[in-house]
Amino acid sequence: MTTKDWIYLGITVASYLFAIIAGVYARNKSKINTTTKAGQALDVLGKLATNAVHEAEYIGGSGQEKREFASEIITQGLSWFGIKNVTPNQVNGAIEKAVNAMNIANQDVKPTEPEIAENVPEKDIVKSTEPATAKDVTVNGN
Repeated sequence: MTTKDWIYLGITVASYLFAIIAGVYARNKSKINTTTKAGQALDVLGKLATNAVHEAEYIGGSGQEKREFASEIITQGLSWFGIKNVTPNQVNGAIEKAVNAMNIANQDVKPTEPEIAENVPEKDIVKSTEPATAKDVTVNGN
C-alpha cells in the first residue's frame, strides 16, 4: 500500500469513530443534560440555603422558627428559578449544611477585647514632642 492509501484508510477509520462517538452522545444526551441540570439545581439550592440561613439568623427567633423561615425562603427561591421536584429532605439537608458552615465561620471570627497593659515601663511610653497649649473651648464663639 502506498502512503496515499494509508492516509485514506486513516481518514475512513477516523470518520467511523467520529460517527460512533456522535451516536453514543446523541443516545445519552438526555441523561447528560439531566445530570447537568440536577447539579445546577443542587448548586442553586445550596446558595439559596446559605442566604436563607444568614437572613433567618439576622431576623432571629427560636431554632424552629428560623428553620421554617429559611425553608420558606428556599422554597420561594426554587419556585422563582423554576426548579421543581426538590424534596423537603434536600431542603433540610441544605439548611443543615449552611448552618454548620455559618457556625464554623463564626468560630474563627470572634471579637476580642484589646489587651491593656497595667504596668508599662517608662521607656515604652510614647510621649508627645509638641508643647502642651491651652485650647479655647467656648461654644459658638461665646
